[in-house]
Amino acid sequence: MSSQIITPLSFELLMKQFSRVTKKSLWILDENPPLHLPPLNPLIDVISNRIDVVESMQARGYHAQFSDFCFDDLAASYQYIFFRISKEKALAHHVINSAQKLLMGEGKLIISGAKQEGIKGYIDRSKKIYAIRETLKADKQHWGAVFEPSGPTQQPLDDKQYTELRPIIKNCNNFPDVQFLSKPGVFGWNKIDAGSALLVTHLTPIYENLNPPKSVLDIGCGYGYLSVACAKLFNAAIVACDNNAAAIKACAANLANLNKNHQVIASNCTQNVSGRFDLVVCNPPFHTGFGVENDLTERFLQGTKDRLAEGGIAIFVVNLHIPIERKARQYFKNISKLSDDKHFKIIKLDNN
Repeated sequence: MSSQIITPLSFELLMKQFSRVTKKSLWILDENPPLHLPPLNPLIDVISNRIDVVESMQARGYHAQFSDFCFDDLAASYQYIFFRISKEKALAHHVINSAQKLLMGEGKLIISGAKQEGIKGYIDRSKKIYAIRETLKADKQHWGAVFEPSGPTQQPLDDKQYTELRPIIKNCNNFPDVQFLSKPGVFGWNKIDAGSALLVTHLTPIYENLNPPKSVLDIGCGYGYLSVACAKLFNAAIVACDNNAAAIKACAANLANLNKNHQVIASNCTQNVSGRFDLVVCNPPFHTGFGVENDLTERFLQGTKDRLAEGGIAIFVVNLHIPIERKARQYFKNISKLSDDKHFKIIKLDNN
């Protein structure tokens, strides 16, 4: 997850345009929904790549769909498409490109964002494939624009082939026989996370004098590095979960290559996961600049406790500044730091 702050004005500028809707329209969300919503308009559908966002919007009465912004099944039937720009350029370009095929005859794309998010650049680039009809402005920092298709499809913006999985890591030091697949839209999609790599080096020593785990849960799996590692090291049955649709797609592909019946679940933390597991591994989204004194740490620890089998072990890797040991005391009897380096620490949790 990014530490980038999404300002409310970016959403407010966009939502003020909802009053234009008189026919079926689409709101594209890729982050947490705004705290304050306008009155529900049943003509506005929602699509998001975050399962927690989808469930939150459904609870508020919206027709919301979970997808890695795969628009293939949607018809060119929308009067308006609303999009507060994404922090990831490839994703934002994919949405802007795709809107051309989704709008009805006189349909319009409305985008918004903040200056520090690069909104002016997105507006300028969108002019290459759309006709701009109106510029929107909340203040000096928050802008938007109304576009409509300008005729024959123009050269699309560079979206780095957003929808496609691609090989990213060859000859991985820990698993030289594994070819990992990933794609834009996954956090840290084109590298091995240093914290996850550190965690893997501790897995085998932990089980030196213990029976290897038969079942493993990977919470916040990303493209599946830890899931594949546990499957390879222990020949265990893996359940992996993440709240991001791109991560679910990539992790499922990487586990499928191991020719075993593993499971990948779209879930807000462990909310949609059932069963208990001998080992839980987690590289949670607690990064520098991300608020940790909120319920996020609590949810990951509570979810781990709920899903850990009797006699099971949980292994977390977190940035050094995260006070996970203190927060874990209410959930686990035994808390030990296995190691740390300049950036990360490995924490072992259990109730044995």
